[in-house]
Amino acid sequence: MKKLIAILTSLCVFTAFAVAVLLTPSDILYFLNWGEYIDHTLVEEFEKEYNCQVIEEDVTSSESMYQKITSATTSYDVAVPGDYIVNELYQEGYLQELDVNHKEDYPYLAQYQAMFSSSLSSLMAKYMVDDKTGEEFNSYFCPYFWGAYAMLYSNKKSDVKEVVENNGFEALYDRSLYKEDVSIGMYDTARWIVASYLMAKGYDPNITSYDGNKKGDLTREVKNDIVSALKEVRFNEFGNDSLKRNVAISELDLCYSQLGDFFDTLYLVYSQSKDDITFSVSVPETTAAFFDSLVIPKTSQNPRLANAFINFMMNPDHAYQNARTVGYSPTLKAVNTRFEEEAEKGEYYYGKAGDERSLSLKDFLAQYPMYLNPLYRSKNVYMLESKSQAYLTTCEAIFNSIA
Repeated sequence: MKKLIAILTSLCVFTAFAVAVLLTPSDILYFLNWGEYIDHTLVEEFEKEYNCQVIEEDVTSSESMYQKITSATTSYDVAVPGDYIVNELYQEGYLQELDVNHKEDYPYLAQYQAMFSSSLSSLMAKYMVDDKTGEEFNSYFCPYFWGAYAMLYSNKKSDVKEVVENNGFEALYDRSLYKEDVSIGMYDTARWIVASYLMAKGYDPNITSYDGNKKGDLTREVKNDIVSALKEVRFNEFGNDSLKRNVAISELDLCYSQLGDFFDTLYLVYSQSKDDITFSVSVPETTAAFFDSLVIPKTSQNPRLANAFINFMMNPDHAYQNARTVGYSPTLKAVNTRFEEEAEKGEYYYGKAGDERSLSLKDFLAQYPMYLNPLYRSKNVYMLESKSQAYLTTCEAIFNSIA
């Protein structure tokens, strides 16, 4: 009897082990992402469809993403770096080309030349080009979400909206424009500080000297002007996510930010408060656009699954669902059309008809046309370009001189 029990026990253990083996995903996708930057129900759906496991690791900056990819400590299969980091990774040979030639396997990747919004495509054609050939390398990345640098502002003081809307980023640096004292916040990212000042003065944020040169380090003249301006304006707060929250509750009158931060905060306030919305956003006529892209690092051990994942996320139905969850501006023309169609059908951005707290999608798009086209009123649009270590060190020195 004991022997029979032992045999049965062994059989049960073996059977449990065999079932576990059978249920173990046959593939693993290592995904390098930002925090809360994907609808995880879509990840679960992908795992089921491809019998795989997605292991996600989050970072807080594109620079950190660059370091993780280039160090090759982990063989990431898909990553979501910002545009100028995508550029660096491509120029340095760290990216694999997407499989855009097998329409039967990856139908959405095969549409890579025509599926993105026209404004975004124009920027890609200008800034995402091979340094040696001058040709686009857009088969190496898929824009995931995009937006523009902007200002969040509170409506509590009478003239803040007018000053911000009429003066662009100069509203951050000239307190004399306001009738009363205002509190102004600035992101604690050194590169953004330099860019915001240059755009406030009407310059390309990538210049290193006032004659338009973009090479090398910032000249002493430009550096000194930025330091003087920062000391004069005396920003009330340097921060990151705290800035948008403080504008939302009117502890700051305005701040430099990204467009996506506004929509993230708007949804949060709708979900957590019954108070009126007392803040808004402005994208200046002179600004810089940005986009994050899905890419496959050269070190990927599972490019087949990586291409399948990117193709899955570029499915317009999935991309629409993802945009509704994440809140940043969608990149696909088909998703923009879907938003407009759902708005006409009576879909809601938040809540539903009859709720005490709700906002229809039609009203949302009417109030915030920059959601589907972040550059709808901008005339001079740039993108931040890759810079030398000396330049980045100077940016940090500028920030440290006044922080």
